[in-house]
Amino acid sequence: MFKNYLKIAWRSLINNKLYSAINIGGLGVGMAVSFMLLLYVYNEFTFDGFQENKDRLYKVMRNQPSNGEINTGDATPVQVAGALQKDYPEVEAATRVNWPYDQLFNYNNKPLKINTMAADESFLDMFTLDFVKGSKKDAFKDLSSIIMSESAVKAVFGDTDPIGQTVKLNGSRLVKVSAVYKDLPRNSTFRFKALMSWKLYEADNQWVKTSGWGNYSFLTFVLLKPGADVNKLNPEIKKLIGRYDDHNKENQLFLFPFTKWHLHSEFKNGVNTGGAIEYVRLFLFLAIGILLIACINFMNLSTARSERRSREVGIRKVVGARRVAIIQQFLGESILTAILSLIVALLIMASTLGYFNEIIHKQLTIPYNNAWAWGAAILVTLVTGLLAGSYPALFLSSFKPVKVLKGTNKAGKRTLHSRQVLVVVQFVFATCLILSSILIYKQINYIKDRPVGYSQNGLVEISLDGNLYKEFENFRRDIINSGAAVDAAETSGSIASNGSSSWGITWPGQLPGEDKIPIDQIVTSFHFISTYKLELIKGRDYIPGRMADSLSLIMNESAVKLMRLKDPLGQIVKWQGRNCTVVGIVKDFVWGSPYEPVKPAIIGFDKGWAGQVGIRLNPKASISKSLATIGDIYKKYNPEYPFEYRFVDENFSGKFENEKLLGTLSSSFTVLAIIISCLGLFGLASFSAEQRKKEISIRKVLGASISSLWFNLSKEFLILVIISFIIGSALSWYNMSKWLQHYTYRTDISAWVFIATITISMVVCLLTVSWQAIKAALSNPVKSLKNE
Repeated sequence: MFKNYLKIAWRSLINNKLYSAINIGGLGVGMAVSFMLLLYVYNEFTFDGFQENKDRLYKVMRNQPSNGEINTGDATPVQVAGALQKDYPEVEAATRVNWPYDQLFNYNNKPLKINTMAADESFLDMFTLDFVKGSKKDAFKDLSSIIMSESAVKAVFGDTDPIGQTVKLNGSRLVKVSAVYKDLPRNSTFRFKALMSWKLYEADNQWVKTSGWGNYSFLTFVLLKPGADVNKLNPEIKKLIGRYDDHNKENQLFLFPFTKWHLHSEFKNGVNTGGAIEYVRLFLFLAIGILLIACINFMNLSTARSERRSREVGIRKVVGARRVAIIQQFLGESILTAILSLIVALLIMASTLGYFNEIIHKQLTIPYNNAWAWGAAILVTLVTGLLAGSYPALFLSSFKPVKVLKGTNKAGKRTLHSRQVLVVVQFVFATCLILSSILIYKQINYIKDRPVGYSQNGLVEISLDGNLYKEFENFRRDIINSGAAVDAAETSGSIASNGSSSWGITWPGQLPGEDKIPIDQIVTSFHFISTYKLELIKGRDYIPGRMADSLSLIMNESAVKLMRLKDPLGQIVKWQGRNCTVVGIVKDFVWGSPYEPVKPAIIGFDKGWAGQVGIRLNPKASISKSLATIGDIYKKYNPEYPFEYRFVDENFSGKFENEKLLGTLSSSFTVLAIIISCLGLFGLASFSAEQRKKEISIRKVLGASISSLWFNLSKEFLILVIISFIIGSALSWYNMSKWLQHYTYRTDISAWVFIATITISMVVCLLTVSWQAIKAALSNPVKSLKNE
């Protein structure tokens, strides 16, 4: 019996090649996209899942009251790890970690920058590193030991055995490779390529040893003992800082699950509000939605072909076939179609996964060797086949044999409304995606067009490495004299991202508690305003060569507003323990999130804080030649270091990464949803034209024009699209309004967005059905009427 069902199913597919291709192709594309999205969702939900102690690992977080709100951050004082382990028996281990950054490795005069992190030895017991050479017991056996990943070892040493090899670190420190570990998985919070001990980090950064409880510059992680209850421990550690630091008693600590951080890293007023989990949920919704409209497409085409198969059902019932057997047959055909679609889906995935990875900036792979993945794929395929074939099977098996064989069955007309509903559902989904895509891009462009307060054109930044610390002024002079640059300044960080803030700042007329307000800070020496082309509203820039400016201060408008300084120039503001005179006020510039109001910021003076160099290229010279010239001059001062630069406008555009990703995916899926929906519409139009061929012939004989026949056949589908637009636009308006509420600066939902959406939908609909409508209008009426 099964063999016969299979034969019938195969013959049905072969005899109806167009419909079979549409069904298999549409379902295959839908499954391919859904599977790729599900791969992404699985990758995100299993982030850091390889950690053996994942259920006991926690990140130490800080809640800091400020100006009536609570700011949550992960930066902690260096002493927190030791205090937690000493004071709380529930803590099995704790480690300090710095923010990883690129450090110079030089082996056999081959310099290479490698992302390096420092941590306590306890880090190796807490977190999972898979050692391929050496062991964690001997990893930090002496101060000069360092461990590296396989890829870093390959880049530095090639095929040479790295164990025991000596490398020059940052042009001065000699270190030995004591162990090699496998590269961390891509879905890992930690992405470092080399790890040094905290003792070595302290030896090269003496300020770390002397930093007090007021220096929030490090990360802290803890491993709780088995059975320890974090909900009971959190209230106890809440006031740990207050016991050791009288100046920051209001700062409260709490432990946050390490594996939740990737998806739930956003806090508002001390409460976790989500994070990347919102995008993961969206992707999961898209995966289900795309698969659903592909299934609807299958149902639509199957029911549309019902009249052609009605006689087959009638004859089977007459010769004794039970309804259950007929249902099994049609479900079998549906499952066979789904299996063929799975094969098509795998081929599509294999050819497009690389492009998908480029869009989402991931390295997803098809898990060919994973039995669970195959089981899940087959299960989804079977469920898809059953879901897509259930309605057609139940519908077709319900035909009455007498009516069918007498030719009086009106199945096509009876299923009109059900097919219309299916088409409407498909186009509602497509409408939602079209509207969402337009609004996402409208919001991105709205924010990108917001003035940033400085000139990004021709502005590049480089790291202040090696000899540039002491030779910066000579380097600056040389690149300007060469004609490659017109200005340059050393700063503590990039102007494209606010990586530093300070509190404990006092000013005249300050209210109680305002000294606890964190204020963003960027520290520089000379030429900062002229290099970045900030707008100086009042006062002056720091005067070149005038070291007395270490007691001067420049602020932005928002800082003046916060401090309520009516005449800010000449006012004394205490910053970094120094009483500084305000000498300049600059117009607000976008330093943090471009979606939020500009925060108060201080541009401080201190040559010891420099870590970046901003360079304004000569606008009259070729960019490539200017960079080549600057690179040659850089090598003169820093022969061991590679010349690496970053354009500020490119760094700034990284702030829109999530929105751009959402826009790209939304537009891609919009096109896909439209294509899949059009496949169903095409099949339905074909069926409608066939059902109405006698009517069309009579109209044509009576003198109807081709244009009138085309309009008569197309209008019913246009009505469906209009209904879909009304429903879809209402849903989109509600959801996109909520999405836009996340942003302080947001675009409006203009009328032209809806006009564009309905225009796109109607044009797509007409293009899809016109071929069938015109084909029917041009057909010879004699062929349709000769039997009458």
